[in-house]
Amino acid sequence: MRSIALIALAALAACSSTKHDDAFNERVVQPEDAGSCVDCDAQAGETSSPDGSTPAQDAGSSNDSSPPSTETDIGCGGPTAPRCSEGKHCLVDSDCTVACGYAKRCVSTPSCAVHMGGDTCGAGEDCCRTLPVVGFPAPAGKVAHLDKYEITAGRVRAFLASVTTQMGGKPNVRGWINLNKPVYWNDAWSAFLPTNTSGDMMTINRLLLGDPRHDGELNPGPGVIVPPAVDGTVDLGTDFQFGAQVYADVHGNNCGLFAGSYGFPTFYYPANILTHNNEVPRASELKDVLDAKSMNCITNVMLAAFCEWDGGQLATEEIMNFVTDSPVRDISVSGCGTQHDDHGELLGNVFTNTVQAGGRCPAVNQVIATFDAGENLPVPGSPLNSHLYWFPASLVASTSDKSWQIASPGQIAADAVRISPGDEPWMDMAGNLSEAVLDGTRFGLKFRGVGYGSARSDLNTQLMPGETIPRLRRPEVKSALSGGRCMRFK
Repeated sequence: MRSIALIALAALAACSSTKHDDAFNERVVQPEDAGSCVDCDAQAGETSSPDGSTPAQDAGSSNDSSPPSTETDIGCGGPTAPRCSEGKHCLVDSDCTVACGYAKRCVSTPSCAVHMGGDTCGAGEDCCRTLPVVGFPAPAGKVAHLDKYEITAGRVRAFLASVTTQMGGKPNVRGWINLNKPVYWNDAWSAFLPTNTSGDMMTINRLLLGDPRHDGELNPGPGVIVPPAVDGTVDLGTDFQFGAQVYADVHGNNCGLFAGSYGFPTFYYPANILTHNNEVPRASELKDVLDAKSMNCITNVMLAAFCEWDGGQLATEEIMNFVTDSPVRDISVSGCGTQHDDHGELLGNVFTNTVQAGGRCPAVNQVIATFDAGENLPVPGSPLNSHLYWFPASLVASTSDKSWQIASPGQIAADAVRISPGDEPWMDMAGNLSEAVLDGTRFGLKFRGVGYGSARSDLNTQLMPGETIPRLRRPEVKSALSGGRCMRFK
């Protein structure tokens, strides 16, 4: 097994959850009449959650089944008392061990202090819920945990807001990671992190901005980007990070919202930013919808930085293989557990050497997954490109925005992976987005999701002329086809 970084974390309570009738609709939160009290649960008669249910009704809200306290002592929060643990009432972040959430209850990880993308996973569960991976190597006294859900766009937005506050009013992720550098970090990665909203200019070799095998061709074929004639100047700022800006071209990038492009980035930018980038503006009503969806079009290194800020680290290939009982595979092969694909054959709609069912992972026809990002391959109408998810329906006919095919994590009940029957499952591991992982000292891509065949094109997974690392393993690469999740030791 490759060595992995074991990052010791402070012991945190398991993430809580609250019920939602619709994970995409705003829950009405009644204002808390806290007065001078912070831990209002300590008062007699306070037994309800912000959504009106009792703590016992909140699915998965706590590993502690004891009844609510009826003590009159406040006990935590405020300027002099100890900080409050997860689930306790709060007014400001300093009342809590970690952070005070939007509903004025302490949360276990800072990224889930928000609503949309914070507690909208599954049927309204905490998107930061993390599950123990018993038997996986961990530091002495710790247990490895793997997050139940893929990282949402709303959690990334919370990350940028927090870093902006901490770093003098700028989303200086590069500066933050330099102050909080994990032991496994490669300093060369940091060059691709933003320091501001815009103005982080970098020159990219022109051959990285297209497929060098087709340099100079006029008609290279569908989906192929020919390298430009000169080197490109790109902006690493956060107004560009999650959109059409390309730092290393990959097949199936699909992060631009240009007319006729059918791109599907899930990070919402306001109209002025998209118009400045010559992209088609999105309706403002889509912000909450997109914040609840799994985050894509984010570079590998930004995913790693996010997980560090959120109290963990980007999941490793080893822990993903352990949970799914998958063999070690090259990034050119998609699949989960015993399942695997022969991409060359599937391009011709041939399934002879492909296994798409069995093992711990659900069959590919039960998850959100298509072989081709554009749906023209293997052949029009192929069952490999059938959809199980459409939200919102208003975008289905759009020629610029195909984000309806990316789900809020946990929406497909059949996409559940368990180590043992009866265990609480990990969701979207076998579908929705393929997932970026730490793979030794580089990055990798695991499993299936939308466009899983396009993600494994030779441009993405094989060494290109003059290059020393496959593009999917690069820190700066991003795609609408991939996202990620965090792991933790506690």
